[in-house]
Amino acid sequence: MSGVHEALPRPSSHRDTLLRAMLSSLLFLYMGFILAVILANALWLTRTQPATGQSYLSGLLQNADLRDEVGFSIKLSFITSGITALLGMIVGIPSAYALSRFKFRFAAFIDTIIDLPIVIPPLIAGVALLLFFKQSFLGRFVETSIIEIVYTPRAIVVAQFFVASAFAIRALKATFDQINPRFEWVARSLGCSPWQAMWKVTLPLARNGVMAGMVMTWARAMGEFGPIMMLAGATPHRTAVLPITAFLNMSTGNVEASIAVVVLMILISAVTLVTFKRLGGQGYLW
Repeated sequence: MSGVHEALPRPSSHRDTLLRAMLSSLLFLYMGFILAVILANALWLTRTQPATGQSYLSGLLQNADLRDEVGFSIKLSFITSGITALLGMIVGIPSAYALSRFKFRFAAFIDTIIDLPIVIPPLIAGVALLLFFKQSFLGRFVETSIIEIVYTPRAIVVAQFFVASAFAIRALKATFDQINPRFEWVARSLGCSPWQAMWKVTLPLARNGVMAGMVMTWARAMGEFGPIMMLAGATPHRTAVLPITAFLNMSTGNVEASIAVVVLMILISAVTLVTFKRLGGQGYLW
């Protein structure tokens, strides 16, 4: 069946067993490396401070200023990422449907443009956005006549949207590709318009994939650093989302606070991945 991957049969010879052991050992070695990095960060917070006798985590929790800073960053990150995920779906669903169902003359060119935000280095994407809003005619017009973007919280959403929407389109396209277009043809033969067939047949079938795509778009937005740093700045209690808060604390020598934010973001990422997979998302999209 299409899209179903069956496990290889059980090894029938010593050579097969050796091959399986060699390949599996590399898999588990890499997995162990990932787990070791995560555990090292988590265990570091439980270490006892020589001066106070408390764990680093206890000291952080008792620091009111740090609680306020991290709390603001959490709130800002969740709100901006939620807005970005919603905008990503508004743009991503129609775009992904069009890419999946329609034939375009310059399909390779379109695919390349859509994928550019994914492969451009994040810091470069931020510089490009900053130059657009500060140097181009259209960007300056938006800044001066419509709404101020640069170095405001709105710039966070713009930076997140620029990168995360490309992930949304790819995730949603994979979902629509898995739905047989014959369902729409049958609906149209029964009197539905193309719009009704998409709205009443395809979208309900794609519901879990759409939700999974939204979750991953949200997670990708949560992890943005370079574009936000360049376009929105790194002002605490204004534009400092979680990754920037981790960077600011590390750059000022507050290592324990930075590690606490890192562990928090790892937990958020893990929960997001579990949610994505339970909704039927495909991990090979990117």
